[in-house]
Amino acid sequence: MKINHIFYLMILLIISSCGSKEVKHPEVGAWQLQYFKRIASDTVAFEIVGYVTGTDVKVWSGKNFISVGRFKEDSVYKDNYAAGTYKLNGDQYEETILYHVNKQYVGKTIKMLLGIRGDTLIQTWPVDKNGQIDKSNYTIEKYTRIK
Repeated sequence: MKINHIFYLMILLIISSCGSKEVKHPEVGAWQLQYFKRIASDTVAFEIVGYVTGTDVKVWSGKNFISVGRFKEDSVYKDNYAAGTYKLNGDQYEETILYHVNKQYVGKTIKMLLGIRGDTLIQTWPVDKNGQIDKSNYTIEKYTRIK
């Protein structure tokens, strides 16, 4: 009888362990930029998949990120890169920039919102300390997971 209880307990443990695992870092992996738009003073200041072509790949490791890409505006190619560390707590995301094509960002920490639905990741920034976006001045980036 005691063996039956142990057997049933083992079966119960096996079945309960087969459930879906919570993903601690759903952002980890490689993502390809699909869309980028910067709004400044209620006007589209820059848009990829608008008048600029090219792409960017961003990779997250759980603690570090790197982003590299190349874009073409008119006939001019522009390389892009950034790397640093990050923290993610729910949808509150924070990047500390260690390397950036635009040197004014190096050493800065940028607060963002980060949302993931399936294979789509969206970053919106900057946000204030309450996680609110200034709808007149913000940037939105949309990525899809590279498989």
